[in-house]
Amino acid sequence: MWTSSRTRLRRLEASWQQPASRSSHFPWVARYYDHVQHEPAYYRLPDQTWEDLNGDLLFELLDATVSRVGQQCLYHRLRSPLADESALHAFDAAATLLAQQPVARGQALLALDQLTADETYFLADLISGEPLPTLPGARFAPLLALGLLATLLGGFWLPVLWLGTGTFTLINTVFHFWQRTRIQRIVRPLMQLGRLHRAGRELYRAALPLRPLEPLAAPLARLGAILRRVAFFQVEDNLGVLELLKALLLLNQLVYARCRVAVQQHAPAIRAVFEAVGYVDCALAVASFRQRHATCVPHFGPAAEGIRLQAGYHPLVPGCVPNDLTLSGQGVLLTGSNMAGKTTFMRTLGVNALLAQTIATCPATAYRAPFCRVLTSLTLADSLPTGKSYYLVEAETMRQLLLACDAAPGSYLLLLDELFKGTNTQERIAANKAVLAYLQPRSWVVAATHDGELGALLESCYVEYHFCETVTAEDWYFDYRLKAGPLTTRNAIRLLARLHYPAQVIADAQALSATLATRAQPDSAQPSTPEELISVADLTR
Repeated sequence: MWTSSRTRLRRLEASWQQPASRSSHFPWVARYYDHVQHEPAYYRLPDQTWEDLNGDLLFELLDATVSRVGQQCLYHRLRSPLADESALHAFDAAATLLAQQPVARGQALLALDQLTADETYFLADLISGEPLPTLPGARFAPLLALGLLATLLGGFWLPVLWLGTGTFTLINTVFHFWQRTRIQRIVRPLMQLGRLHRAGRELYRAALPLRPLEPLAAPLARLGAILRRVAFFQVEDNLGVLELLKALLLLNQLVYARCRVAVQQHAPAIRAVFEAVGYVDCALAVASFRQRHATCVPHFGPAAEGIRLQAGYHPLVPGCVPNDLTLSGQGVLLTGSNMAGKTTFMRTLGVNALLAQTIATCPATAYRAPFCRVLTSLTLADSLPTGKSYYLVEAETMRQLLLACDAAPGSYLLLLDELFKGTNTQERIAANKAVLAYLQPRSWVVAATHDGELGALLESCYVEYHFCETVTAEDWYFDYRLKAGPLTTRNAIRLLARLHYPAQVIADAQALSATLATRAQPDSAQPSTPEELISVADLTR
């Protein structure tokens, strides 16, 4: 059904201002990223870190893109942080322009609206320069087509050759229908090249002052040369004449062979148009995100200035309480009970660092930091298929982090939650102390723990912060405010009482806790060495 441009623009503008939630088919959305992730780059966010930062949910929150190409480029951008301040400033300028200039935004929305079919996801298959699949028996297609024509024409001088025409007709027809479904599946992305070309051409002609659109004239011209061949597959024939010719002369196979060569030759042009179109769509999505959320533009400085986050919040947490943090010289050790906000705060810091270097936008009032690579260990789990215990998964993950920091010291921001909790108390504290002390000179570290003893063991290289809760006889609540210093209260047993555990359980737990605390802190001496601190920790557990 035909719809006027004005009606389409009203619909697109409303969707841009308040995007409707939509579920994403991530294997298709990630198709472009999967093709290019092994190319040289400053950084690619590992799967574990992407999962720890709730990357899929973050993508869906940001996804106000119009086109499938834009979706794929946004996903790729979020997983490929940059260390190029000029490129990030240019992207910020693009998002700002599209937010502030309705005419430019309208032109971009209408151009991108041509690339909404699901088949557009498969355009990413054409940008790698790898050849399209070869058809079985493709080298025989020219011979079979020539054989049919030769016997057909030769039969006018030697009629017996028409027997060969009949044979070739049968062979070619079988060959055609045998490969027709395969060809239709392979050419799906080719059928979208025309839409990609039109979208790129309209964006280029709109003369938007965006960096990727400036050199687009030559790639558009090269892409246009492919379209003349691809157009053959888009011709509709209601009378069946063309289908008959395709079957007899194997036209599908012959044209596909030429398209296959052309696509491989012009893959850089296809990619240039694809990425330019996706860039504009990403900038539109970020402009929409900025309209809906309180954000700031990040600033980047030398490592000596540290990382400074002001009123940072997590955009996936409704009503998230903002917090400040400065990382300069020392690492940060977070303590606090479960649900108090430790992990959410670490995710907040990680999301701000990630978005700063991908979309030049931070959910905070101010963010200043050096360029860094985010690595996390927040949501590990044991692996049943490989038979790995939780502790072994932890140990292997931390080994990878240690190797990464050794290879590029000073370039990582590490967010670590309760390391080595899959083992006993004494060895957990000892391993934590050793690993965190090793990492601190080599990276920016924020680590959460329930082991308060680590504060004393690491006081020379870590500063302590904590989150706490308030427990009353009737209720408990968290203020989610980051506070300086170690946690000085314990409310775990009081929470059990608030949850109506049996009175005997509560009384026994309180009595044993008091006994252990007395044994751990005798009046005559205070623990002063790491060994004594670890021994005390054993007594209190």
